[in-house]
Amino acid sequence: MNSSLEKNRLVLSKEKHISFKNSLLEIWNQLEIPKDSEESWRKFPIGSVDWKELQFDPKEISTTNTSAAKENKDSTLDEETIESILADILKYTPKEYFAFLSLVTAPKYEIFLLEEGESFFSFAEEGDKPNHTVRIFYLQKGRTNKTQIQLQNIHDSENLHMCSALDFFISEDSSYLEILDMETSDLDLYRFRNICILSHSDSHTKYHYYPIGGFRSKLFLDAHLLGKGAEVTVDGVSALGGRNLKDLDMEMFHHADFTTSKISYKAIVTDKSHHIFTGNLIIPPNLKKVTAHQESFNLSLNKKARAEANPKLEVLAEDVSCTHGATVGDIDEEQYFYLLSRGLTPEESKSLLVTAFYGETIHSIGFSEEIKLSLESRIREILVGAK
Repeated sequence: MNSSLEKNRLVLSKEKHISFKNSLLEIWNQLEIPKDSEESWRKFPIGSVDWKELQFDPKEISTTNTSAAKENKDSTLDEETIESILADILKYTPKEYFAFLSLVTAPKYEIFLLEEGESFFSFAEEGDKPNHTVRIFYLQKGRTNKTQIQLQNIHDSENLHMCSALDFFISEDSSYLEILDMETSDLDLYRFRNICILSHSDSHTKYHYYPIGGFRSKLFLDAHLLGKGAEVTVDGVSALGGRNLKDLDMEMFHHADFTTSKISYKAIVTDKSHHIFTGNLIIPPNLKKVTAHQESFNLSLNKKARAEANPKLEVLAEDVSCTHGATVGDIDEEQYFYLLSRGLTPEESKSLLVTAFYGETIHSIGFSEEIKLSLESRIREILVGAK
């Protein structure tokens, strides 16, 4: 397993970086910080954010300050491939403020060439000042890779702060990519994150998302099934405590025939936390043999906690198979009392039912038992003492 960020890592040159940023300016200059009235932000209190407290001034954003990074000459990516990746970024990055904020303010763009086998990447975000990043994970044609990502925010003060990130996962033809994304945030962080998945012909991409902590976070995940036979599966678990708010928007865009997608996401809320999940399937006219499914399951452990599920379908083709489902509820009382009747304590009964709720999702991922147990431990830490 490769734990070195330098191996097969490419950073765009300053000249290429600035040139690409200049190609974004026409779109960027039309974007503004979103308003509460916008559909995607109606549940996120964007209008009440104190940007000054976050040390962020949207009127003083530099689009030219780029670090003097040098390309890694040991990379096996040729110039044509790099230009193709940049073209994909320009084409598929959503016209969303924080996605483009990352593109125009990130001091560097990092491209990670994924090798055959397994990879491990650890990224640390440090300090109070706004942090903006762009990362591209690229899997070449016909290869198989499992990638584990640990994204951790390191923050010592009690000041509110923010970060924005744009992450691309690109799977070329006939490849298999499985990503385990473990995101850890401190309790004072506003996190704005955009994830784009590009799956080409006969490729299969699995993305597992496990976010922990944070104060307020907004995630946009856009998956594009670009070629015949492409498959994309997205799943994960959110475990929220305190006053944590997580707002997730996930969309599957089918661009070709014989494509398959699935979103299956779970959330557990306690204390006064709030979780919002919005899923959307987009299938344009004239496509055939498309299969798409989405489901959202939500468990509340406290009457003051909130969980919402908003499934959407935009299906304009006829030769498709699409399903969706969503549940929001408390612990099943019948199961709870059954466990009590078998001699378990209330705490043991509750723990067993909660573990069963998220355990199936964790144990379906294609990583080691050690990693799965670590995920269970992360979630259990959030839920310990939940009432």
